Amino acid sequence: MAVTRQHVARHTNLSRLIIGVSVVAAVIAIAPIIAAAFGVSSAAVQPRTAFASAPSGNYLVVSRTEGTQDVIAVVWAENPGAVTELARVPHIEGMGTTGTVSPDGTRVAVVAVDAGTATRPVASLVTVDLISGELFRAALRIDPDQRPVWAPDGESIVVTRTTRGDDSGSDVQVLRVALRGTEEALWTAHGVLGVYPVGFEASGALLAVTLDGAGSTVVRDGADLLQISGSFTRDWQLSPDGKELAFIEADISDGLRYVARRVSFAGGAASAQSLMADVSALGAAWNPATGAVEFGIEPGGSSEGVSVQALRDGDGFDVPLGFAPDGSALAVTHWSGEDFTQPGLPAIQVVDGGNRANIEGYTRFLGWARR
Repeated sequence: MAVTRQHVARHTNLSRLIIGVSVVAAVIAIAPIIAAAFGVSSAAVQPRTAFASAPSGNYLVVSRTEGTQDVIAVVWAENPGAVTELARVPHIEGMGTTGTVSPDGTRVAVVAVDAGTATRPVASLVTVDLISGELFRAALRIDPDQRPVWAPDGESIVVTRTTRGDDSGSDVQVLRVALRGTEEALWTAHGVLGVYPVGFEASGALLAVTLDGAGSTVVRDGADLLQISGSFTRDWQLSPDGKELAFIEADISDGLRYVARRVSFAGGAASAQSLMADVSALGAAWNPATGAVEFGIEPGGSSEGVSVQALRDGDGFDVPLGFAPDGSALAVTHWSGEDFTQPGLPAIQVVDGGNRANIEGYTRFLGWARR
């Protein structure tokens, strides 16, 4: 049979069509690989953790150290045996992380020691996405062992960086770090022992506590506001409305005692400490449902003028860590010992109504998330 030009043309066009379809199919097949190589993600192939489809409810976000990494997990408050590992954050051998959960409960800001040595550690700020499991290093060369503070909108994180240190004190820079790593220097405290951001007032002003030779001072946007103690303080917790600060004072007037304190910033001014009596305590947590603050009262001590989380299972004492967003449950460190001088062994527990349960295998509480 004779082959005409029309046959040749049809055959050529068909061949081109087959080749074209094959090329398109090949491009589609390797698209996720190309996207990954250039840092572009596709919604269809973006990874999601088990938390993304977890049942609704309150979840504790906790961590534990395993050699050169920290394991980040969530624990369902309604079933504390349901522990789900979400991510692993690398760090120097044995140097555990600290961290806090974002206001919307979808991310954790983690401070991980990933440079320097055990005696001179240098940390990075790493964000962990609880939904996708993504880790992102947002800032380098920040201070270790700090608890980062989230901005109320969850779009940035406040951390500190020591720029100079000697026998006369340190210069500590307060930084605002955007989620994808842009830094803004807010202010620098000179000649201090430490600077500890605690949260934001309703006006948007950032509150921090500085420790130096004179004691403890609350700073508002870099300006001294009120000296709250002539001694050191710790366990600072700002109320949900940003109007009060609960903290523990290390009182050395007659030996060493840890005393619960409160200060009000309502109306833009700062008032005197407002407890009715000196109460020996460690830790503080504000209940968002009631506006009350819980302190961890030392066994046998007075609890006059403060709200107390009563023990429900016998011996030991609780140091409160944080309430669930709806106030229905409280995370605590439960110590098995007799008092603060003989604390015994610690365990993270969740207290929900009349029930409490250990969070087995995890040693640090990072905050609460809600599905």
